[in-house]
Amino acid sequence: MADSQRVLIVGGTHGNEVTGVHLVRRLQRNLQELSRDSFTAQTLLANLPAMAANRRYLEQDLNRCFTAALLNTEPQNGEQVLAHEINEKYGPKGTDSPTDWIIDLHTTTANMGVTLVVQQHDPQALDMALYVQQKMPDVVIFDENCTRDEDPFLCSIGQHSMLIEVGPVPQGLLRWDVFEQTARALAHALDFIDLRARGEDSLPSPRQADMYQFIEKLHLPRDEHGAICGMIHPELQDRDYRELSPGDPIFISVDGETIPFDYPESVHVAFVNEAAYYDQAHGLSLMRKRTVSWEGE
Repeated sequence: MADSQRVLIVGGTHGNEVTGVHLVRRLQRNLQELSRDSFTAQTLLANLPAMAANRRYLEQDLNRCFTAALLNTEPQNGEQVLAHEINEKYGPKGTDSPTDWIIDLHTTTANMGVTLVVQQHDPQALDMALYVQQKMPDVVIFDENCTRDEDPFLCSIGQHSMLIEVGPVPQGLLRWDVFEQTARALAHALDFIDLRARGEDSLPSPRQADMYQFIEKLHLPRDEHGAICGMIHPELQDRDYRELSPGDPIFISVDGETIPFDYPESVHVAFVNEAAYYDQAHGLSLMRKRTVSWEGE
């Protein structure tokens, strides 16, 4: 068996995503849920001030504070201070991070079901996501495919990481179905780490899975003063992962005027009408659906 791995389960990176907060608290009361033959995971409630205020963040999104550039400069606000403290305790960020795995628990107001976000096209993290998808066939996989230095997420300070995103659920609200789906996905992820540590691998070789790769976020309609003056078209609302083609309805103005999708190719959509992104007037994310193959590790 490989040396015991250091595994960290995180909730409260966003203070108003309370599913992860309450699941971490349950795990802290019932440590046997975290125990496996090869390890016992640690837990972290990441942004206690934002949790107390039931807000996503107080000054800056904590989950955007873990780029190498920000971690290597003097912190300018409370969330950046937290990022430095977390990186010092569980990092430092880099290929030699002492934390083998970080699994960060999130929710979304969008109708996305269970989505697993994998960073840096990491084969081990892709293996974990594929294993969870085998156990929960409706799971969707995102491959962010960015460099470690550029990755702003908290979980990027681990050697390997996965972000579990489940919705729809309003901010600050608990729903049993979302809570239970998050707990199931986390349990399968921990089982995967344990099986891998014991040298057991049930995945096909080479691996292959359909997944979505981020392109860009689109703004909601805005007037000449930058104020939001439109919304997601009803034909698109709640239809995350739908294919969207040029000319399809995408937005509708407050006066009822349909705004078609003006883009050079057909793509897929996610985070449709995500409430957390209204601070920047983002209405949805565009994604390319790809069949990805990789060699197992």
